[in-house]
Amino acid sequence: MAEKKKKNTIQAIMAGLIIVAAFAIGSMWTELRLLRSGSGGSAKIQAGDDTLPEEVSELSGDALKEILKDPAAMKGSDKAKVTLVEFSDYQCPFCKRHFDETASQLQKEYIDTGKVKHVLRDLPLAFHANANLAAQAARCAGDQDRYFEFHDKLFETQTVWGEAEGETLFKGYAGSLGLNQGEFNSCLDGGKYVETVAADLALAQKVGANGTPTFFINGKILVGAQPFSTFKAMIDAEL
Repeated sequence: MAEKKKKNTIQAIMAGLIIVAAFAIGSMWTELRLLRSGSGGSAKIQAGDDTLPEEVSELSGDALKEILKDPAAMKGSDKAKVTLVEFSDYQCPFCKRHFDETASQLQKEYIDTGKVKHVLRDLPLAFHANANLAAQAARCAGDQDRYFEFHDKLFETQTVWGEAEGETLFKGYAGSLGLNQGEFNSCLDGGKYVETVAADLALAQKVGANGTPTFFINGKILVGAQPFSTFKAMIDAEL
C-alpha cells in the first residue's frame, strides 16, 4: 500500500512538471514564431489567466495618475505635452526589438526635443527566469543615478544573461559601469526592490497592461514592438 501511494505521488509530481514545462516551451515558441514573422508582437503575462482585466484602449482619472507615480525611472521635460509610459520586461525579445529599432528614434525626435516625457515601469513576466532580478538590478543602479546606463546594458546583452546566472552577470555589469560595487551588491542581495517590482507588476495588471512591451501615450494604449511610424502618428496627434 505504501509503495503504491509513493508511486502515485511520483506520478502526480511528474505530471505537474510536464504541465509547467509545456507552458514554458509553448510561451517561448510563441515568442520565437512572432520574432521570425517580423511583425510587431508582445509577450503575454499568462494565457488563460481570468484574473486579468479586459483590454483597455485609454486610461483616465486615477488610473492615469497611478501609472505616473513613483516609476522605475523617467527622462525628458516635465513640461512635455506628451507622456509616454512604458511597461517593459528586460528578458522579453519584443522589448529588446523596441530598444534596438525604435527607442533611439523616439529619444532623438521627441524626448531630447522636450516634446515627450518617458516614464518606465517594470513588468517582468513569470516565465522569464531572470527578468525580475534584472528589474531589481536596474533600480539598484538607479540609486547611483545610473539607471539608464544599466537599462541599456541589460538590453544590449540580453542574449547573454537571459540564459545564464543572472546575479553574477548583473554584479559584473555594475562594476564595468563604474558603480560602487559594495552599494550595488548590498541593494541586490538585500532585495531592496523586490516589493517595488512586485507592485509594478500588480499595477500593470490593474490597468490592463497584459503583455510586454505595453505603452500608454497620454493614457492611450499601444501594445507590442510597434514601428516608429506608429508611435509618431500617436504622439503627433497629441502635440
